[in-house]
Parts: sequence; C-alpha cells; structure tokens
Amino acid sequence: MPKKNKEYDQNVIAALKALPVPLKTYNGSEVRFDVDKREETIFEHIANKEHHIHVKDVAVIPTILRDKESLKNDRNGRKFKTYIGKRGKKKERLKYLKIVTEVKKNKKESVVTIYPVKNND
Repeated sequence: MPKKNKEYDQNVIAALKALPVPLKTYNGSEVRFDVDKREETIFEHIANKEHHIHVKDVAVIPTILRDKESLKNDRNGRKFKTYIGKRGKKKERLKYLKIVTEVKKNKKESVVTIYPVKNND
C-alpha cells in the first residue's frame, strides 16, 4: 500500500513548541511532548491535518490538563490517562479536545496524541 503524503499545519507545530515545558496537571504531574511516533515527531503527529487541530485548541491544552474535572478513565488501563475539555474553537461540530498521555515514573506523563471528540465522556 503506498504511503500517503502527510500534511502538517506549521502554525499548530509552532504553537505546540511555544507551550511551557513541562506542562502541569491538577495533581502536579509533569506532561511533556517527548515520545515521537513511528516516522514523525510528536508535534507533527498532533499537527497532522487529519486531526483537525487548530492553534486555538493548542492554547487550551494547559487549562484542560490543570482541570481535575477533565481527567477521565482511560479504557487502556493505568498506563494511560485521558483528559477531555472544551476546545478553543466555538463553531466546531466536535466540541471537546481529547488529550491522551502515557504515565511514566516519578509523576511524569508523555503526550501520546491530541484530537477533537464529540462528547466529554
């Protein structure tokens, strides 16, 4: 199967790199963008145009992580955490942003992916 040409939103990549490092969660865990995907960086993965992420969405990522209410039970068990919060964009069909992190040692987490979802559960 031929590999399709991936498109990345450079504005989203720049906004992600401009976020404070490390990001903090409500319980003081440090969240970093430090685990790259197969053939792309984590920033490219999130900024892939198929994810439909906007710069305004990137701006609300720290707020979602700091909100205790945004933490949901992840169906993949204890190794991952899922945070879901309202998006920066208002007129979108998908109203919420889902942030999946992988739990590491010493209160550290690594972002796995970020994408819009319809519901906040």
